[in-house]
Order: sequence, then structure tokens, then C-alpha cells
Amino acid sequence: MNAATATCRRCKSEMHLEPLSGVTGDDGGITVSFPRLPALVCGQGHRRFVRPEFPVQLLKRLSSTVQMPAGEARGVVFKSYHCGSCGTKLAGAAAGSKTFEFDVGLEGVDPFRVALMVPVYTCPSCGREQVRSLAEVADRTPAAMARAFQSAEIPPG
Repeated sequence: MNAATATCRRCKSEMHLEPLSGVTGDDGGITVSFPRLPALVCGQGHRRFVRPEFPVQLLKRLSSTVQMPAGEARGVVFKSYHCGSCGTKLAGAAAGSKTFEFDVGLEGVDPFRVALMVPVYTCPSCGREQVRSLAEVADRTPAAMARAFQSAEIPPG
């Protein structure tokens, strides 16, 4: 689909590619922010994704490019989290939050920035600052992204 020829599903007017500012959503302590999220917008202000598969493509791209220091989960029923560097058990409470920023490029749109603010834990032994686990970040990121899209008033599908 070419953004120049897209038609609004609600009012049938022409849509154009426009970056939306300050789009943010969170879930379980994970915040996803898009300083300039590409979207299609019509003259009436109706919004939609650049293409229907955009959210899934974005999530896949994030999961393949996100790199941050991480601990690891141990245990099947009762999980505990351990330093990814030295293996020491991490504290139960986060030491604070840290923002990791990534440039994302998807076919048909200019690269744009995504920021993930996540709780970080400091290892009591080696002092390494890290997320509890990458799996935990990956589990919560889709819901945070969905809330960001809702806040930008972009309907699903």
C-alpha cells in the first residue's frame, strides 16, 4: 500500500503519512515510547497503521534487535532472578528504571526511534545493572505497545 493513495475507512478522504508525537504506553513497569510514530492520518484526524501488519512487524523487529544487560530466571514454579554476569541472586525490588533507545527501520517507512523504559536491578555482588530477564521484557512489551497505540487513537486492524 502506498501512503499517498490510502483512503480513510471512516470518512473516505485521502490519508497521508504523518509522524505522531509522544506516543506512550505501559504495562507492568515497562513503558514503550515513540517520539515520532509513523501513522496514516486523514484531514479529519482519523488514524491508522501504515499497513495492517505494522504492529506485528514492529514487535518482531524489536524482539530481534533489543539488547540490554539481563539476568536470568531460575526455577519452574517459584522463580528467582540471578545476575547474568556472576549468578548472584538479585534483590526482589528494582533499584530504579532505565531507558534503552533503539532506531527501528521497517519497509516503507523512514527509521524511527523506540524507547523502552524498564525496571533495573543492581547485582549485590558485582554491581551490574540489569533487567531481571529478557523474557520478562518480551512478555510485557506487546501490552505496553498496545496501550501506546490506544493512547494515539489508532484502532486495531
